[in-house]
Amino acid sequence: MEKKEMKEAIKSVYGQLWDLLSLYVETDRYNKVPAGEPEEDIWDYMGKKIAEIRKNVSVLFIGEEKLSKKLKWIIDETEYFVRRYEMPGVVERWKQINPNLTYFDCVFDIMEELPVFYMFENCLMRGGVRLPVCFNCYPGAELAARRKAYFKEMEEKSKRANLQYSEEIIFQNELLHTLELLFEMVFREFAAE
Repeated sequence: MEKKEMKEAIKSVYGQLWDLLSLYVETDRYNKVPAGEPEEDIWDYMGKKIAEIRKNVSVLFIGEEKLSKKLKWIIDETEYFVRRYEMPGVVERWKQINPNLTYFDCVFDIMEELPVFYMFENCLMRGGVRLPVCFNCYPGAELAARRKAYFKEMEEKSKRANLQYSEEIIFQNELLHTLELLFEMVFREFAAE
């Protein structure tokens, strides 16, 4: 396969993954099948969507093991998120690529609404004791302040442009931005053309 053909095939897979992630709001965080779809079970519906993307990669990249492996890794990461049913629920690599995803972690709400529980849990974790409930991150005051500034900026942007964004829409936009950054990073050699 020529480099130009590979680039178009990668774009095709990117488009399918973008379509899948863009269902986040419409499916109520992947909890219900989109309106007008014959499928009744969201688990089966999303499974079929992921299987379709995997099939596309297998067909388009037959004989291109290196590219196929990179794409399958991204599909696995996407499936991990889709099947987690939590926010942010993404793999660590996605949070490293787009740290804004961390701002959607429920730990921030717990910090604000149940500060004593957060302090207790945080102290035990630092002491090496594992509790049945543990957080994905243990933010301090600085990260909490950056999060507040982020959401304030998103709220102002939404008001200025009359976008009427919800937290779910902002999160979905961050997911899609992360996917873009991920593809740019992983397939850098195809970006120059």
